[in-house]
Amino acid sequence: MIYGKLWCVVKPSVGIPLFLSAVAISSFAVHLTLLNTAPWLKNYYVGGTGKSAAAEAPATTAAAPPSTLIAAAPKK
Repeated sequence: MIYGKLWCVVKPSVGIPLFLSAVAISSFAVHLTLLNTAPWLKNYYVGGTGKSAAAEAPATTAAAPPSTLIAAAPKK
């Protein structure tokens, strides 16, 4: 453990809950800040406006062959 001597100063019964509480509070604060500052995030969590992307209809005509011809390499 890198900071093994820390437990000589702080009792584990105090330090571990304090550390876990600090992680939980900071995580909540970051998520709350993102929710309040990113305008798209609220719509994402709510489900958006209900619009869905329309699928394009497939082309009914086949593509024309290329108009340029490429010469084949001579065979040996």
